[in-house]
Amino acid sequence: MRNPLCLFSIRKDERWPALVVFLYLIGLNALAISQHFEAFTHALKGGYYMHFMKDFGLSGYDPFTYITLSEWRPLYSLERHPLLSAFIYPLTQVNQWLMGLTGMNCAVFIWAAVLIILSLYSTLFLFRILREIVGIGYRDSLLLTAFFLTFAHIMVAVVAPDHFALSLFFLLFTLYVAGKAMCERRPLAAWKTAILLFLSTGVTTTNCVKIGLAAWFANGKRFFSPKSFAISIVLPMLLLGISYMAFNEWVQKPEQQRRTHTVNERLKKDATFRKTYAEQAEKNRHLQANAITKGDSFRWTDTQLSRGHSIIENLFGESFMLHEDHLLQDVNKERPIFVTYHNKWCYVVSVVMMLFLAGGLVTAFRLRFMQLCLSWFGLDMVLHLVLGFGLNEVYIMAAHWAFILPIAAAYLLKRLQWPSLQRALRVLLLLICVFMLVHNGQLFIHFMLH
Repeated sequence: MRNPLCLFSIRKDERWPALVVFLYLIGLNALAISQHFEAFTHALKGGYYMHFMKDFGLSGYDPFTYITLSEWRPLYSLERHPLLSAFIYPLTQVNQWLMGLTGMNCAVFIWAAVLIILSLYSTLFLFRILREIVGIGYRDSLLLTAFFLTFAHIMVAVVAPDHFALSLFFLLFTLYVAGKAMCERRPLAAWKTAILLFLSTGVTTTNCVKIGLAAWFANGKRFFSPKSFAISIVLPMLLLGISYMAFNEWVQKPEQQRRTHTVNERLKKDATFRKTYAEQAEKNRHLQANAITKGDSFRWTDTQLSRGHSIIENLFGESFMLHEDHLLQDVNKERPIFVTYHNKWCYVVSVVMMLFLAGGLVTAFRLRFMQLCLSWFGLDMVLHLVLGFGLNEVYIMAAHWAFILPIAAAYLLKRLQWPSLQRALRVLLLLICVFMLVHNGQLFIHFMLH
């Protein structure tokens, strides 16, 4: 049996691109660390929650991972991220040891290392998808991979102390493994699906549907055979359910009780905290007033927010190009839901992005791999545009679906019949890539250094 770890070996023709991406990721993470270096590297005796929440502000991303690494606490919602806190626990122990050794909180460095490694492999898997599954050339694959890395909320996701870079890694890894199985006309092993489903769903619940879709497209009717379905879907979901119940009973509930007690004590003693708490509660009520129904699972949905504005300014706007005003501010604090661009070329690029996606989907619609990509994209669009889940800050979800765009552009490039049109498309992709690198790069650097 082929060693599955060989998928993680960097091939000879990938070494120089991998080195460039590695240095790029180090640069982005170094800028992110420098923003709060002194504050976030202090080793405290406690109170890390308030310490990080007070100073951290990066669009809609949460600093929960920094807090969990500093003092292990299950802060992520179990309904959406059932095992994420548990996955981080070993790194928390490493950080505790390092704090005792150095007197410095190393959470930012530990997480930066995780982000750099996972994001490097995410990039490599996208590069391999373009070359080996879509079937475009080496240089075109490099161009489209670079194109992907200039997306605004890919640049941000690979430095944020949140779960998005982890999901990006598992999704691209799954897409590559499933795509190779399709190309080689062999089934995707049930045990591989089980492992991918358990790990990726542990990070983000909705990933279970995407992993199931990947196995279905790769295996066809065999996916529904009792043995295959039991091993690949039922078994990991059962393990996830047991883990969820145990974690909720023994870890999450005590943490929730402790948090409620702490908040109540502060409300009694701290007038400033009472005012801030009341203001935030009122803002949350306003933001959640248009939810589909009551309940914690639906509080991030929205039935009234303009879908048209959301698509232009946020889904195909901020996801790819940062807005100059309210730069990377949080919509739950000071950022309006909709912000307009100063540079009108951003709207042109936004429309071109839509055309790339539509063109790729249309020209390659009959291909099974493209149908898998479309099913994933469709799932996210149902969540965000139909149900309105996270629609007010939909751009932070870009890591869940934005990789579909370079894949669609690759199919469009491959299936154009005229060499002159292919050259024109390459030039257009290069121009947009440079535009986004300059536009997003200067705004990203400005935000991190000020």
